[in-house]
Amino acid sequence: MHSARRVRATSLVALCAGAVALLAGCAAEPVGAAPTPSLAAPQLPAPKATASVTPSPAITPAPVRTVALGDSLMSGFGLDPAEAWPVMLAARGEVAMTNLACAGMGFVVQGDCGTTYAGFVPAVAALQPQLLIVESSSNDFWEDADEIRADTQDTVAELHDAAPDARIVGLSTVWNDEDDVPDDTAVTSDALREAVDAVGGTYLDIGQPLRGHPEWMQEDDVHPTPRGQRAIEQTVMSALQDAGILP
Repeated sequence: MHSARRVRATSLVALCAGAVALLAGCAAEPVGAAPTPSLAAPQLPAPKATASVTPSPAITPAPVRTVALGDSLMSGFGLDPAEAWPVMLAARGEVAMTNLACAGMGFVVQGDCGTTYAGFVPAVAALQPQLLIVESSSNDFWEDADEIRADTQDTVAELHDAAPDARIVGLSTVWNDEDDVPDDTAVTSDALREAVDAVGGTYLDIGQPLRGHPEWMQEDDVHPTPRGQRAIEQTVMSALQDAGILP
């Protein structure tokens, strides 16, 4: 197509040139040939490429490997193991829980499992949790205050050495539904606070979530019902979130 157009344009120029030569004596000035119009197709802008964006699926973080170490309030004494508050907490999905709680156990007093908290140091070493939740216990009430502090300090240090990458969280001692909380509550709680601070952990004072709710207690008035366990779990979860430990 383009070669034919060039032939026709050349003929037209030659014809006009001849006419100019014949009229040279009449024209005041030479007349040039009119410009040949361009016959090329107009250049259209190339269409812009559109990228197809596929949204990335949301990434759910893996549950935090967690170990709980405590007494009968933590083990769910008198209830189905699934009704213990650490297991309830794990049901939320943020943590993968191993519950090492044992009824009757404390930092000083041996529990039904035949050991104090220190007896579970090898288990913690084997599990290597990311989060270690340790509960101070009313089972140590009425023991010598200096012995409570020393045994708590030693045990928490051993736990830290056994799982150095774990974040250790200490929880204050939970009493029952009574308004009058024994003075020993402060002794056991303070001992754990000092021990956890010494290894760079986090101490959480969770107050008394069972206070004023006798309907949340089993008949022994020592151990909570499933509703009482839920109250503890909600309190602990809120404290963990407020401290930025769990989302």
